[in-house]
Amino acid sequence: MTYNRPVFFVKTRQFALPCALLEAVAPQKYFLILGVTLGIATNAFAQVAKESWWDRTSKTMFVANSHRIRSDLPAKTNSSTAEGIDRLWVTIDAGLGQLRPRSRGLQQALLFTSQEDLSETLRSQFAVDAPSEAFAFFSPLGQGIAVCTEDIPAPFAARGLTAAIGAEYLRLSCGADLAPALQVGILDFLARRDSKGAGGGIGEAGIAVVRKSVTDTKSISMLDFISMTAEEWKKAVEQDSTGSLREQSSSVVRFLTQSNTAANASFFLQYLRLVSEGTPNFAAFSSVYGLRDERGWEDFDKQWKAFALKEKSSANETLRERLAFLAEGLRQLDKEGALPVDFAALEVALKDRNFVSPSQWRPGFSRIQAIEPNTFTPTQPYENAAGAKPQPTRSKPPRFEFDTPKKGEEKQPPSVLTVDLLNERSKIIWFKTRPEPEAPWVWDIGR
Repeated sequence: MTYNRPVFFVKTRQFALPCALLEAVAPQKYFLILGVTLGIATNAFAQVAKESWWDRTSKTMFVANSHRIRSDLPAKTNSSTAEGIDRLWVTIDAGLGQLRPRSRGLQQALLFTSQEDLSETLRSQFAVDAPSEAFAFFSPLGQGIAVCTEDIPAPFAARGLTAAIGAEYLRLSCGADLAPALQVGILDFLARRDSKGAGGGIGEAGIAVVRKSVTDTKSISMLDFISMTAEEWKKAVEQDSTGSLREQSSSVVRFLTQSNTAANASFFLQYLRLVSEGTPNFAAFSSVYGLRDERGWEDFDKQWKAFALKEKSSANETLRERLAFLAEGLRQLDKEGALPVDFAALEVALKDRNFVSPSQWRPGFSRIQAIEPNTFTPTQPYENAAGAKPQPTRSKPPRFEFDTPKKGEEKQPPSVLTVDLLNERSKIIWFKTRPEPEAPWVWDIGR
């Protein structure tokens, strides 16, 4: 493998990504509105004989600050979702250093009530296969973001939309020139911001995958990681059954966006700026970080690995990912007509099925398996930071339990409640996005 010889120069700039996102308002509350207001939507759309979604929405297009929007969602939901999209666009623009997208003007946002309409519209109007419920799409026939609300849990929808807008912004700013492995990590970084815009960190599952990859010497070297083409990255991900490449991508971006370290965060913004201005990806990265030869790349690789082995997981993010895992497990058991009577039975059922959730990798969520240690507890005791105050003594350790159902909740899956976890009362909340009795239950995480 050969590389262009870099010319190093030093130019510092304040890295805005972590700070700007602290001021953000993530779109999850807008998706909570979706879950409530979609119950108002009747079967009126079904009564329009064979009229396509594209035709139905042609006369109701409206404009937000950042996007031209087509939608078949209720009017109130349109307004709140458009506001959320605008906030995300402004926040990501500020966080990535205002890279000045190459394409000017309003972008396109398509908001769908049903996954079937999303798939059909993207195929017929843009020649694009729709892989998920919230994503950015690019084709010779058009580009933009597409969002579906049907049967989508609010945390997945919120993080998916954040990643979709981030992908759209990066594509408009950098074209296809950004290192594909780094783009995945940036989108994961953006998607993990919480509802107040604060850093969500990384959960224990993601930490464990990266550590195993590093200690087993199976991680891709930083040199190959940065220089991989889009096609090489795609093939590598297809052959990766453990999700370690995506987790490594996320880890590398967290490493590069640290403050006051050898991999100074201001350099990462400079790298993005150079790529957006037309400097080839590898030349931009190697010049900014002063990586002139293989020895320099090897030292840089060691710095990342040292960071990966020492990084601490976030208790809040670990809790959210485990609740998401349990909720998806309950949805699967509900489909099978095999809902458990208590939490102990839920653990047995998911282990028997070797359940993995999310079933496909989603931005902002690490993959969890039922057979992994600590999956069915809310804490990770070995991750206490040095010098941290010891946890208070409890009669019982923190645990998950089924919440007692209230009147009218008997037919829905049980809610999982965290018990005896200091200052934390998170639980799974169930609702439906469609009025049909056969519509599946959808979950959110609340208090």
